[in-house]
Amino acid sequence: MEQCNESFIISIDRFKPHTFHLEEGDGLFISHSHDYDELTLVLDGEGYYSSPEQNIKVRAGSLILIPPGLHHGFVCTKPWRGVSVHFSHDRIPLQSRFLFQTGYECNRIHPIQLDEEDTEWAKISFSQLEKEWKKDTRSMDSFNIMRIAFETVIVLFQRYQALTSQTAGGKNDQTIIQEVLKEIHARFYSQLTVHELASKHFVSESNLRKKFTEIVGVSPKQYMINLRMEEAKRLLRQTDKAIESISSEVGFTSSSRFYDFFVKAVGVTPFEWRKQNMK
Repeated sequence: MEQCNESFIISIDRFKPHTFHLEEGDGLFISHSHDYDELTLVLDGEGYYSSPEQNIKVRAGSLILIPPGLHHGFVCTKPWRGVSVHFSHDRIPLQSRFLFQTGYECNRIHPIQLDEEDTEWAKISFSQLEKEWKKDTRSMDSFNIMRIAFETVIVLFQRYQALTSQTAGGKNDQTIIQEVLKEIHARFYSQLTVHELASKHFVSESNLRKKFTEIVGVSPKQYMINLRMEEAKRLLRQTDKAIESISSEVGFTSSSRFYDFFVKAVGVTPFEWRKQNMK
């Protein structure tokens, strides 16, 4: 079985029940920042998270996403416990990365409130993620379990974020492109077309291309090709699969097209790149 010791997770911390007396001035954590992303799930209790422009009340079921570099603090007002996952969003699996491609403001905390059932799903996912991350040696199975567990929480976050946005004023361009990104990240290896995406969201192909390019920076087609190249490089580096097999797995209909796109994007053939980067 292939070994995979790479991880997008930096650390996983659990905080246990405790409380502070605000009137005594305790519990006000010094504002801090870190060069990685943080995703925290509050399991019990209440408190506040703050940034230079925010003061957010959180409770059981709160899922809090904090961008890297943002100064923030927190205080517990009722005994709380939870789990914090620290990660690098530019290293997470492609299927989970859609949330960070657009609308991810780096100057604010992003909170959502899960219902009881989805809180349990997030709790289970974090536990499974932690279990696999703590293993001394991780196989490809471990990597896939970590990816699925993390993706479950990210999809829950995006769903609630989208519902909040729609409640506030219907679907806007940002919301539509976020949903398109989610679809692309889930199906980039298939024969997904811009026509299919446009029809699903009731917009014209030309309008979708225009809005997508404005918000994301490249066309939907080029974005899918970029994802295929990233996944191909991961498979070349972490597995011993045949290049023709990888070509098919990431969505190319012929190995010659894969070779052409790979050389154009990377500058060397897949075989040469594997020799240079094989783990």
